[in-house]
Amino acid sequence: MDSEFEELSHDTNIRARLKQFSEAAFKIQDMVELASDPSLFDKLSKPDKIKYNLLLSYSLNSLFWMHLRAEGIDPSNHRIRSENERLKRAMVRAKQISDKNTLMPRINKDAAKRFVRNSLWELKQKKHKSTEEKIEESEKSPTL
Repeated sequence: MDSEFEELSHDTNIRARLKQFSEAAFKIQDMVELASDPSLFDKLSKPDKIKYNLLLSYSLNSLFWMHLRAEGIDPSNHRIRSENERLKRAMVRAKQISDKNTLMPRINKDAAKRFVRNSLWELKQKKHKSTEEKIEESEKSPTL
């Protein structure tokens, strides 16, 4: 061991923290290897692929941020900060697109037609039949 760190080698607190740091680094390495498996990516749907790519990019940038901190470099003045902000904006945009596709109300055309047809008041039975025929004809004819 280096003579400068000889007195720290007996400090149990530092040894425990370094061991914990080493174990965490190996866990991160295992997760990165698992996440970079191409067979996993191929099984995902398009929205899930977008989320996966954004999450993986943000995670790797965060790891680089931690690396800079461990090296004693201030990451707030580094380019990685603007990259993380760009990824955050992309995540917000992806969420907006996802919410737009999932939360947007859809009209059930058949139910709306039944609602309108049954709510109309008819004076004579004949008109009721002709109205039904008109509705059926409009359903069969192509519309824009």
